[in-house]
Amino acid sequence: MSKVQPTTESLHFGAIVNEHRELAKMTRAQLASKFPVSPSYIGRTIKGTTRCSYENAEKLDELLNACGHITDAWKKLNSGFPAYYQDFQAKEATASLLRTYSLLLVDGLFQTKEYAFELLRDDKAVANRLKRQEVLQRIPTPMFCLVLDEGVLYRRIGSKETMREQLQHLVEVSQRDGVFVQIAPFAYHRGARSSFSIATQGDDSSTVYIEKTTNGETTTLPAQIGESVRVFARLQSQSLSPNATRDLLRKAIEEKWT
Repeated sequence: MSKVQPTTESLHFGAIVNEHRELAKMTRAQLASKFPVSPSYIGRTIKGTTRCSYENAEKLDELLNACGHITDAWKKLNSGFPAYYQDFQAKEATASLLRTYSLLLVDGLFQTKEYAFELLRDDKAVANRLKRQEVLQRIPTPMFCLVLDEGVLYRRIGSKETMREQLQHLVEVSQRDGVFVQIAPFAYHRGARSSFSIATQGDDSSTVYIEKTTNGETTTLPAQIGESVRVFARLQSQSLSPNATRDLLRKAIEEKWT
């Protein structure tokens, strides 16, 4: 395999492999002889500078008695999502209730392909984002509560056509059972400093994802969950109703994007 620049994700995978290698009391040369691959390949895998195939990840998991830890790490490495988001994405996929506040952009679960491409400029990244949206079709269907800052309606992403189709998509998806889309009018909303999402499971446990300038943070700390829930409740109480939101979306389409 060719040498590549290490990423946070590949370094994490390499650390998992190395941890189990050390637990197995096996040198890199001893481990390599079991494949066979070269000791340098094992070294590059540990350093995150080569891309391990799934077949090799399975073999490593078996040889090191890792009980699925290595193959699970490989799946995360190749999920297409950054390391700081992967834990939340897993919770999002199984949640019974999803609450999201979007300050600057339409949330990824509700983006059209064209809108997403303007943001990501990468076909694979767009495909991964659209795959996330499969949660919208899941049975049983989770409840979705989306609050958008009013500025999102007027912040141009791509062409007028892209914006028109995106807002029309929001109108359509907001009419599905269990999907509630609301607009938070231009105003100061206490505590709403950035976009965030709350994924709540069937057992009422929650995970929060908070966007930051260059990355994001996933947390299960009770204090942060509690504050996020309170901020979201205030946002909902100060936002337009779903029906009034659809009216404003249609107005923005007609007056701004047509």
